[in-house]
Amino acid sequence: MNATLCSAKEVTLAFIRRAKDDRLYRIETMNTFCSYFTLASLAFLATTVATAGMVKNIEAVRPRIGQRGTTVEVSIQGVSLQDPRQVIFFKPGIRAIEIQPAVAVPRRGFAHGGMIVEEVRCKFEIAPDCPLGEHPFRLLTATELTCIGTFHVSPFQVIDEDEANNEYSNDSLESAKPVATNITIRGHLGNGARGDRDVYRVAVKAGQRLSVELESARLADQHYGDSEFDLAIRILAEDGRVLAVNDDNSLHLQDSVVCLKCPKDGSVFVEVQRSIFAPRETLYCVHIGDFHRPLAAFPPGGQIGTKPTILLLGDALGEYQESASISSNADTSHTFEFFGDAPSPLKLRACPYPNLLEDAAADQTHVTQLPIALNGIIDSATDVDTFRFRATKGERWRVRLFAATLGSPIDATILIRPASEEAGQVRLEVDDSPLKDHDIFGTGFRGGGGLQEAIDPSVIWEAEQDGEYLLEVRDPSGTGGSTAVYRVEIEPLQTVVQTLLASATFDWTESTRVTGLAVPLGNRWTIDVSLPQGQWMPIGCDFDLIAHGLPTGVQLVTPRVPAGAGRWPLQFVADETASPIGAVFTLEALPAGESRAVETRCQQNVPFINHSGGDAWRTVRTTSYILGVTDPAPFSLEVNEPTISLVRGGELAIPVRIKRHDGFSGAIAIRCGDLPRSISTPPPMIVSPDQNECLLQLGAQSNAPLETLPLYVVGSTTRDDIDDFLGAGHIRVSSGIVSLSVAQPYVELTAQPGSIRRGERTSIVWNVRQLTPYDGEAEVHLLGLPKGVTIIEPTPLITKDSTTATFQISATDEALLGQAAGLICEVHIPIGDQHIVQRSGSGSIRIDPAAQ
Repeated sequence: MNATLCSAKEVTLAFIRRAKDDRLYRIETMNTFCSYFTLASLAFLATTVATAGMVKNIEAVRPRIGQRGTTVEVSIQGVSLQDPRQVIFFKPGIRAIEIQPAVAVPRRGFAHGGMIVEEVRCKFEIAPDCPLGEHPFRLLTATELTCIGTFHVSPFQVIDEDEANNEYSNDSLESAKPVATNITIRGHLGNGARGDRDVYRVAVKAGQRLSVELESARLADQHYGDSEFDLAIRILAEDGRVLAVNDDNSLHLQDSVVCLKCPKDGSVFVEVQRSIFAPRETLYCVHIGDFHRPLAAFPPGGQIGTKPTILLLGDALGEYQESASISSNADTSHTFEFFGDAPSPLKLRACPYPNLLEDAAADQTHVTQLPIALNGIIDSATDVDTFRFRATKGERWRVRLFAATLGSPIDATILIRPASEEAGQVRLEVDDSPLKDHDIFGTGFRGGGGLQEAIDPSVIWEAEQDGEYLLEVRDPSGTGGSTAVYRVEIEPLQTVVQTLLASATFDWTESTRVTGLAVPLGNRWTIDVSLPQGQWMPIGCDFDLIAHGLPTGVQLVTPRVPAGAGRWPLQFVADETASPIGAVFTLEALPAGESRAVETRCQQNVPFINHSGGDAWRTVRTTSYILGVTDPAPFSLEVNEPTISLVRGGELAIPVRIKRHDGFSGAIAIRCGDLPRSISTPPPMIVSPDQNECLLQLGAQSNAPLETLPLYVVGSTTRDDIDDFLGAGHIRVSSGIVSLSVAQPYVELTAQPGSIRRGERTSIVWNVRQLTPYDGEAEVHLLGLPKGVTIIEPTPLITKDSTTATFQISATDEALLGQAAGLICEVHIPIGDQHIVQRSGSGSIRIDPAAQ
């Protein structure tokens, strides 16, 4: 199959398709994708990506995992990491100490353009109660706040594979490394031509549970990768018989998981190897122990503030029950992690509404109230669960199904119809839904999928009449099974403001140039936050954004956000007293002139193990932001509030002043902040060391909306050795935010029909319609005349009282015959100390042969 034609659903379903013969998970589509990518795209990556400057601050973090309650020595490698100050984690539980630069760093390069030339060494103090799993962080240096790096936390003792400089030293049953249970092994598969495999020997008792979990794709911090992270696990008996095997699964997708009941006393062997041969270094960790390894929980969620008893399904020793505490700290629906005693979690849901479990013994389960959370299991290929509920005409409900999102193996579909109609008369059927319908924004997957959520349905449904309705849940793929849990949350539409940091760069890679939040002391920095609309009600009014958690001395200074805005600038100002630290913060929307509380969300999605086109195998998502205060910048920018408007079809020059500090004499790159597509902006301008000002030329389309826009200018240092596409290695500041008004044009010109003969002179007249008064005389130029036709000076002048503008033209004997279209007038209007340039009209002229 050609990978460029592979749909997002095919890729996602390939991960979770269950093989019928052995009930193991297989992957076909992604393997084909990897082969195609390797053969056809490697050259593309080596050229296009490198020239795009895909240089990130952090390229590697070693080691990738540590045990909670311990202190781990960590190396952070990449570029532009000089003078490290602080490591800021998005979640509590880890503190970095003894942060210092390394002395000698071996230089490494990558096909995508990234490189390792610097290294920071520190220690991570992992608290005894540190949350397990992945911990994203950023590194604050004297001049930068880096891109996101990650570190993982295990509940078990962590040891290294330690192959003693021989990557094949433990690749057989005879040379297997003996390990204890309840341990995490940091290992790697080598890049030799002979395929590497690692084997570990574990002593077990008959009837004992043995659980093995592999982390490779989830552990990888490589920006661009291929199939080297697609690993598999086999459990072998002493005689080499295969006791269990797993490649891919619906719980962890590409990372394998095995849980079995040991058949007898003795030893078993855990084998880690690649699913597809790829001669590259691959890091992994494997958790081996007697911990529970359920594959699903029922019900897969509960009501906020409660402690429901859940049934854990899929463990090798059978199902069992535990209590799941659902925190009341958050009062809105969300997904949370349940670990139990395992090293990786099950995903569960929390919402403000009560649970209702399917009545497996009845044809229909009766729903007595809405909103509600419905829970069930599609336990066979033909199973269809039906819920009967009452709704009122015009009521709008958000109906969301959670199955693949939570690691369930089914591809579920929702059907809704009036209870009075025949079964075949379906009023609503929903299968897949785009990621934005699952409140996931800022990704750039080809086809819009790429995550498990994409194959779960989510829809806003409105009752067409009063009465009873049936909601059916089924799996058209015919999977089903004991772990095929699902949850349907039916809730009224909420009012939400979603804030999003989205880079919108090549392969949607994180770019600190676009979304970074490093604010130099005594200066300003501005970024644009996206305000996407999802399956909720908009706030419906103007609102203010405020920040919670900023470092002392830092303020968010931004204009009021108008209702319906899709993007808006956030300006952070660090005064001279600001603390030179980094901090995690969130945003809150406050409706203008109202006291109501509005749910405000923060989100950023960052791809890892990326491929050309943005089809990442892993995504790191944060629900808060990090800002860092850096050392003072060597320059600052000033822009005055424009005293005149930018008119439709016109141009306006914005003066930018540069203040250099402490003798700074470097070149500075100047660009305009984000403006709508209807406003044209120049490409980045380089201001030479001997200049301290420049002009920013803006233009408005003739149909640009009449509005007032926030305008700011960004300045950056320049360097030849690091491209600033992803932001690393550069110091940036911004001007203050000023208001730019887009107004009606001053005049509107329309052409009267005209013609001219070769070798003659004539006049052509344009009608002038006055729209906005102005003082003085405006000069009118005629553009677009064909070859051989020229203007006879002087060009016409008009005033606020003029009704026409007349041009004198002449045609040579070489003038092109026929109708010439595309004529337009350019009007230079004196406004104050500036000349506004406005273009208007669309005319034509006919060139006739010379008179006989």
